[in-house]
Amino acid sequence: KVKKDYTVRGYDTENCGNLYAFMTEKTIGLLKVYGRLGIIIPVAAVSTRRYLPLQNLLRDSGNLIVSSYDDRPGKLFDGLDHIRLTIILLRKSGSIPRTLFTTKYNKWQTVERPSLFNQLMYIETTDVLDQLIAKLYSELETSIWRKLSRFSSLGKHLATRQDSYKIYYHSAPGYWLRAMDFVPYFWNEQDGERISTSVKSLHLITALDASVVIATLSSSLFYWWFVILSDCRSLSSREIRNFPIGIDEMQAAIKQSLSALSADLMRDLKRHAQRKETTYKTTGRVVYDEFYPRHSKPIIDKIDRVLAEHYGFTDEELDFILNYDIKYRMGLGS
Repeated sequence: KVKKDYTVRGYDTENCGNLYAFMTEKTIGLLKVYGRLGIIIPVAAVSTRRYLPLQNLLRDSGNLIVSSYDDRPGKLFDGLDHIRLTIILLRKSGSIPRTLFTTKYNKWQTVERPSLFNQLMYIETTDVLDQLIAKLYSELETSIWRKLSRFSSLGKHLATRQDSYKIYYHSAPGYWLRAMDFVPYFWNEQDGERISTSVKSLHLITALDASVVIATLSSSLFYWWFVILSDCRSLSSREIRNFPIGIDEMQAAIKQSLSALSADLMRDLKRHAQRKETTYKTTGRVVYDEFYPRHSKPIIDKIDRVLAEHYGFTDEELDFILNYDIKYRMGLGS
């Protein structure tokens, strides 16, 4: 709104294009060594590609403590719109190495807010995550991270050829990642039947690889990956392409098991789907299919057990993934 009057120049965070990034950089510049900074800003600041300059600035400026918070069911501040937030505490330092402590992505009921900070658990993640700021809080999670990091990323296996196998995923996942081998039904009064703008596509070279990726993206393991690395609102190509799926390292039997479970999951999603209707000012009447993956949790659990074998998870690590965020995902924490 003000760019016609003035613009910001000479800031490392210029490309972030947001006032709070500029204010954070300005404040860090005003600090003396050992000076301290505390800010509450949107969680996107530490978890989206757009804010990489700000993330680099924070890591390079001193010792960090980062805690992140959902906006449902409880939120940090009453009276505000739903905004996912992160609290950053920084102690400016001229020496290396610097430390980074993080928490999980915190969810809570409103009545729990007075005791929320007393329940926070932090873990040092500097050596684990290299240049990433992730929402981790336990040794168990860092162990899972290390086991994943040994495998090749999904981006290395994506294709662009016209004759490749196309799969689809919903870019606004909520508590469940929805990956499919079919186009979800969507119709509006303005354009007729078409692919929803929220549905994105990926291309794989073989049908087997496509079904393996569908199963993997639908897993609780990938949901955990999405939560710790993203803004927890939108599933971007960054989270998908960087996921260490290790298709080339995957045993044939594991691929076949995941492929079969992918087919089971597609049938189950369709079985529980409901056709919904709503109206928007811009497009008029909209008709679409809504899917409920929580009903397919037994199949998704089987997928995670197969993936646990692939990655070499312990029973404790598998149990953590199977039950990750379980009360909110299954509607028990609302």
